[in-house]
Amino acid sequence: MQITVVGSHAWSLPPERGTVHLHVDLEGEDRASTSRAAAEVVDALGRDLHRLRQGEDAPLTWYSVGPLITRSWRPWGPDGQPLALRFGASATLTAKFRDFTVLADVIGGWAEREGVQITHVEWALTDATRTATEAAALARAVEDARARALAIAQAAGRTQVEVEEVSDPGLLVAPQPVPPRPMAGRAMALSHQEDAGGGGLAPEDVRGEAVVHARFRASR
Repeated sequence: MQITVVGSHAWSLPPERGTVHLHVDLEGEDRASTSRAAAEVVDALGRDLHRLRQGEDAPLTWYSVGPLITRSWRPWGPDGQPLALRFGASATLTAKFRDFTVLADVIGGWAEREGVQITHVEWALTDATRTATEAAALARAVEDARARALAIAQAAGRTQVEVEEVSDPGLLVAPQPVPPRPMAGRAMALSHQEDAGGGGLAPEDVRGEAVVHARFRASR
């Protein structure tokens, strides 16, 4: 008797890295002064990031500062009349932290600066942890498939199962669309934990799932 089953194993781990995404955006009536003000904000953030990156055990592991982008537009009044030109200047910055206490402290200060927006924080594992976790989860998914196949075999009066094929979803038969699985390290909204002691950054666990399709031969 042939038995085909799905095996899976879901995992969840506390994050080891937090990547904060910042956006600087200022507007004004004068192109030069608006660009200068935005550049000063970006330079100040860049100096903060450079300082946080110093030292062997620096709380910051990596950062990038994007170019300053300028724009202009002409707004219109309530009666349809053209108004004076407006000018804007913006830039994006990204910084990856290993120390979440420092991360919480600095983004609180950055968010109070004019023109600075903390768009989101992306929680992730290190590459080494992710690789080891995904390998272990895959092994557990195969074990789950075998246990399911054995349960089916025993219910049908068989006593043993022997694996014939194991594959990623959809590869045992003609490929079929596979529903999307939760992605480890996906972008998470910045959340805050509120309690009697006040608010604080609440890192969200990184989650993932290993799934396999397996075919077994059941025997007595």
